[in-house]
Amino acid sequence: MKTLEAEKLEDKLASIRRVIVAVDLTKHSGATAHYAAEIAKCFNASLYVAHVFASESFYEFGGEGAYNLVDQRRQDLIAELSDLTKQVRKLVPVCESVFLEGEAAEQISALARDVDADLIVTASHHPRFLGRLFNLDKAPKIMHRAPCPVLVYHEKTA
Repeated sequence: MKTLEAEKLEDKLASIRRVIVAVDLTKHSGATAHYAAEIAKCFNASLYVAHVFASESFYEFGGEGAYNLVDQRRQDLIAELSDLTKQVRKLVPVCESVFLEGEAAEQISALARDVDADLIVTASHHPRFLGRLFNLDKAPKIMHRAPCPVLVYHEKTA
């Protein structure tokens, strides 16, 4: 006999239809995206592979050369995101890439509201003191702003 809490949990899990995976396009992104794809696959959900480019920090240096470098970096990241999405699409056919610009937690939360996401998957690669001190870990900010549950993936270390 199931408890009322167990039934509510099953209802919530059954309602996962749209999953966002927020990736930073570092070496950990493939594992994070594949983890999210496995979750989406289990629930027959669609998957959005999202990256947020913090371009405003680059523009502080000014100059035409800086703008050209920023534009080139943007194009490189869009290509990387596209490649990652193609890999993930092998597991989850309904999958699209979303390239955003701005502050990561703000943009991911806005995307979650726009697509009515049921779950956000992100990774935490800087869990230590220095990572928090230098604001490298975006997962806590995403968790605080997200309109839906957030699952933080930690890659297994040997």
